[in-house]
Amino acid sequence: MKKAYLFLIVLSIAASGKGQQLYLEAFPAISRTSYGTDMFSAKKNYLTAGARLAAGSDHFQIGGEYRTDLTKPSFESGTATLAFKETFYGGFLRYKIARYPAMRMGLVLKAGAGVFNTTVERDAGGVQEFTYDPIVGVNGGAGISIPLTRPFMIEIGYSYIYQKRPALATVPVPAHTASYHLFSAGLSLNFVFGKRKKEYDRIRQNSRFQNGWRG
Repeated sequence: MKKAYLFLIVLSIAASGKGQQLYLEAFPAISRTSYGTDMFSAKKNYLTAGARLAAGSDHFQIGGEYRTDLTKPSFESGTATLAFKETFYGGFLRYKIARYPAMRMGLVLKAGAGVFNTTVERDAGGVQEFTYDPIVGVNGGAGISIPLTRPFMIEIGYSYIYQKRPALATVPVPAHTASYHLFSAGLSLNFVFGKRKKEYDRIRQNSRFQNGWRG
């Protein structure tokens, strides 16, 4: 899957040659479980970090996303504790609603899909680690993109992640929906190319647009 993610990166960079915008984002996030089984019904918060790279038109981009857990949600199961850790590789579509998306505040809509590499640690006086086969999942969300200083923007977003884990008899863990909410606050770089860049330069020179907040 790392090769697939690298392919998405190369595709994004190649697309930028014919596109109008290259978008890079790094973000920390707080995730909150919403698992669909009584065994893991407790809501657990944990930390996640990730990055996105995309290219395309001024409003619409396609690219790749990487996320990994910094801490692990853990659950009591009899005399043992079960903790999950995920790494995600995937692609996504991004659309920003603003007159000048690379320099104005606007609403961002995102949707994506990819593969989760998941391990579960069972601690019953000694730690054992078990690994799932790669799991395909989907996600969608929305957020706000706020200009900071050229070419940086603050990205505040929410995503809902859906996946279905199969049973893991070696632990044991039943099959369950392993959905969760992700709340992120990151920093992005927005580069504009071609004719659209000339238009952005013209707008920046116009004093009516110097406050940086008009959509």
